[in-house]
Amino acid sequence: MDYGKALKFIFEDKDWIGVILIGGALGLLSLLFFWTLIIPILIGALLYGYMMQLIRDVRNQPDAGLPAWTDWGKKLADGFKLLIVQFIWGVPFLLFFIPMAFMLVLADAYPNSEALAALAGVSVMGAIFLAVIYGVILIFLMPAITINLAVKENLSAGLEMETIFGITKAHFVDILIILILVYGVSYIAGWIGFLLLFIGIFFTNFWVLLVQGHLYGQLARLALPVVDPANTPLPVPAAPQPEPATD
Repeated sequence: MDYGKALKFIFEDKDWIGVILIGGALGLLSLLFFWTLIIPILIGALLYGYMMQLIRDVRNQPDAGLPAWTDWGKKLADGFKLLIVQFIWGVPFLLFFIPMAFMLVLADAYPNSEALAALAGVSVMGAIFLAVIYGVILIFLMPAITINLAVKENLSAGLEMETIFGITKAHFVDILIILILVYGVSYIAGWIGFLLLFIGIFFTNFWVLLVQGHLYGQLARLALPVVDPANTPLPVPAAPQPEPATD
């Protein structure tokens, strides 16, 4: 994988300023209209959809540039698929905390019961422990979940457990480096955005999304290689024939 290219490919595109301005403006718009709830969701789906298009482009062509801000309906549909898949994978978090909430309610209803208070404390610690463990696992699975969904473009692809775990296992080191790089870039971009009168955060965050999309695209090229639609092997050059002997 070419990690350096993911950081610099954006600035090699002649339209990079316009692309980032649109992405950052959308992020800022979601903050201004956060009270509507639906607008931040729509914008989040749109930005995710843009990233998924970038993943497909890089998988198909390593030297791909930034996707154009066109076909917004397609980008919205792709982004919503990713949001839905993320929600489904997040359901276990709720399951961890439901018993905890139940025990806390019982402990509150019977404040004099030391046994219930102890069980409530154990349930809280257990829920936090399970949530942390599952959260770490999910962080490592998310790259595989995202690229499988982006490439296959159907909702069920984000839930193909065998494929997702297989990609994660086979490319664990690559995924670890991607996660470290993305979180490192995000940290630096956050400070840069903060120094740019805070508003810059929305533009630097979108840049981080582009870096992440390019890295995911490279991972997709390794884990889900492009197959010739005709599924035919490339012709093998014929071996050179010996020249006829001359007298």
